[in-house]
Amino acid sequence: MVRFEDVALAYDDGPAILRDVAFDLDPGSFHFVVGASGAGKSSLLRLLYLAQEPTHGRIMLFGRDTRTLDRNERALARRRIGMVFQDFRLLDHLTAMENVALPLRIAGHFDAQVDRHVAELLTWVGLADHLNAYPPTLSGGQQQRVAIARAVIARPSLLLADEPTGNLDDRIAIRLLYLFEELNKLGTTVIIATHNESLVARFQHPVLKLRDARIDRVGPARRRPRA
Repeated sequence: MVRFEDVALAYDDGPAILRDVAFDLDPGSFHFVVGASGAGKSSLLRLLYLAQEPTHGRIMLFGRDTRTLDRNERALARRRIGMVFQDFRLLDHLTAMENVALPLRIAGHFDAQVDRHVAELLTWVGLADHLNAYPPTLSGGQQQRVAIARAVIARPSLLLADEPTGNLDDRIAIRLLYLFEELNKLGTTVIIATHNESLVARFQHPVLKLRDARIDRVGPARRRPRA
């Protein structure tokens, strides 16, 4: 699913954010990425989301060298990726339901089942009373749950989440981690970047630890069969 080969990343003339990063992630695996603030977790996810090019090295994604992808191929690859951004990136002129349904609409789904599926997912994450609310009227935690629902609604091949529980209390955070696990059981490869190591410790998944701009793998990779 993912392969990094001696990947390095630096911005302009600044110090290396990542260097000599090399790892493989199997399809259907579930990994946490941990590290101190500024360790490069978000930068690693930006590389995976094809929002950033490495300064050096090669990234293989879905069996393709990302350097060889043209604009259309990159757009198609991104459609297979669910991304939870730290800043949510919701569209303020769309309701919670419309934001969550957007990946399905882009993929060409317009039947009545879309609205039902979206409503069920928003209800599950505790937003049953906010289906038609616009993002500016929601709290930070509520916006975060909308962003998570949008990322998982289309059952992506790869789910990337950048601090997805940062604005949530532990009860909701754990419930959403269970949602990620259920998606993983259906075959989605999950990568979650977080500084909350106490939350990571509650789940038995391998950890990639960023330290000194390099990755240390902690624990064996777990593979799940595809549904």
